[in-house]
Amino acid sequence: MKSVVISLGGSIISGDRLDIGFMKRFSNMMEQSRAFGKVGIVVGGGRLARNYISDLRETGTNDIILDEIGINATRMNALAMTTFFKNCNLKIPTTINDAAELSSNYRFTIMGGTEAGHTTDTVAALLAERLGAKVLINATSVDGVYTDDPRTDKNAKKIGNMTYDEAIALSLKKSIGAGPNVFMDLTSLHIAKRSGIRIFVIDGRKLEDYASIVEHDTCTGTVIL
Repeated sequence: MKSVVISLGGSIISGDRLDIGFMKRFSNMMEQSRAFGKVGIVVGGGRLARNYISDLRETGTNDIILDEIGINATRMNALAMTTFFKNCNLKIPTTINDAAELSSNYRFTIMGGTEAGHTTDTVAALLAERLGAKVLINATSVDGVYTDDPRTDKNAKKIGNMTYDEAIALSLKKSIGAGPNVFMDLTSLHIAKRSGIRIFVIDGRKLEDYASIVEHDTCTGTVIL
């Protein structure tokens, strides 16, 4: 069994309403699989966060406050996710160290964001580093890393394998300009590189990919190592 950290994109579970069906399927798959050891799950804010942030940004609200609102949205989604797990924490940790301490008591440790300026991908990378997990699954609404946004560019091509440096260069390129669409932020990629954490970027709704990653080190998305 392997220790794994999952960055679970908020867009997967939080649309106009919570996707309760997916949350049930996801938790059942995770709990029933014998491939997973200790698992950390960092949940994103999804539409709940985006709606608040976009509306308040128009009023000139301070970015630190917007970050705090986003963090609270991630924690709400994380708390909602705990409803569907049997062996997990019931109180959402607010720091990496708190999460690491909880992991000694639970098979599944579920959390949201921690502090302003840190994305949930960065939190997931830090949690993986703290727990000594060498696998980070970035479960998104896109089935891997593409040369461009496949939702707007029909010529965008999926990249099967990347080095850390290639991923960092692409993330940097996508971070420039208005409304960047970045598959992972630079900080999370640098953390993974320094600790040798393998990253698997997948469509988080494809449940079969999770076990394939842990059992065979393969997925239908993108591998970064």
